[in-house]
Amino acid sequence: MNVQQCYRYIVQQPRVRKMIISNRVIRDIAWKFVAGETLEAGLEAVRDLNSQGIQGLLNYVGQHVLDGDEAIARTESTIESIKRIAAEGLKAHISVKLTNVGLDAGENLCRHNLGRILACAGAAGVFVWIDMEEYRYLSQTLRLCEDMRSQYGVDSIGAVVQSYLRLNNPLPDLLRRGWRVRLVKGGYCEPRDVVYRKQTEVDEAFRHDIQLALSTGTYAAIATHDALFIALVNSLAPAKSPHCRDVEFQMLYGVREDLQAHLVNEGYTVRSYVPYGADWQSYVMGCVRREVSDMLSIPPAIRI
Repeated sequence: MNVQQCYRYIVQQPRVRKMIISNRVIRDIAWKFVAGETLEAGLEAVRDLNSQGIQGLLNYVGQHVLDGDEAIARTESTIESIKRIAAEGLKAHISVKLTNVGLDAGENLCRHNLGRILACAGAAGVFVWIDMEEYRYLSQTLRLCEDMRSQYGVDSIGAVVQSYLRLNNPLPDLLRRGWRVRLVKGGYCEPRDVVYRKQTEVDEAFRHDIQLALSTGTYAAIATHDALFIALVNSLAPAKSPHCRDVEFQMLYGVREDLQAHLVNEGYTVRSYVPYGADWQSYVMGCVRREVSDMLSIPPAIRI
C-alpha cells in the first residue's frame, strides 16, 4: 500500500471522518478554503468572486470512486453545476478529476460520463479542465482527453500538466498540438524515478515549463501563489501587453486573496479554484498532508 492509499484509507475510516467533521477547529479552517458541502455554496462563492473581478474554477471534490452508481451521481452533479453556471451567466470553468467520475470503476464508464459532461459544457459554453492525478493514470488521462477533444472540439477542454514529472512530461507534445494547458508543480508522493523530489529541481522544472508554454502563444494557465513565478510570468507576458491575453493565473480559493485582487487590478485574468461537496474533509486533510510533506522535503503537493 503506497502513501496515497494509506492516506485515503485512514481518512475514509468512519471514526476518523466523524472526528474530522465534528471538530470545530477543522471545520472553521475548512470553510476558509472550501466553499461548502453543496453546489449552491460553490455557486455563491463564484458569485462573490465574480463581483470582485475574479473568475471561478468550480470543482466537485472527490477522487477514486470505485462504485459505478456513485460515479454516475457525481457526473450528474457536475452537469448540474454547468447548467447553473450557464443559466446565471457566471464567469467560471469546471475542473474534473477522472477518478471522481469513474476511471477506477472502468475506463468505458469514465469515457461515457466525461462525454456527457463535455456535451453539456459545449452546449452551455462552459470550459472544462481535466486534472492530472497519480502517474499511473497519465497515459489513460491523456488518451481520454485526446478522444474527447477530437469529439467535442479544441475549445472545449484543457489539460493539466504537473511539472515535477521526471518521466514523460506531456507538455511539449500538448503545446505542439495547440492544447490549452494549466501548469502546476505537482501533487502526489511518487517514486523518485518518476518525479523530481528536491524543491530546487521542482522549481526549475516549473520555471522551464512556464517559459516553454508562454513562448508558443498557446493559452496557458499558471497555477501559483509564488511571487517569484508571478514575476517570471510578468516578465514574459506583462499585464496590459498583447501577450497578457494568452495567460491567466489560477489560485486556490481562500489563499492570498490580496494577491488575487492585486493581479486583477494589474489587468490579468485571475481564476480561483473553488472546491465544494461532501468530501471536503479529504480535501482539507490533503492540505495538512502537504504541510507534512514540506517538512519531510517531499515536493509540495499544491495543485489546483
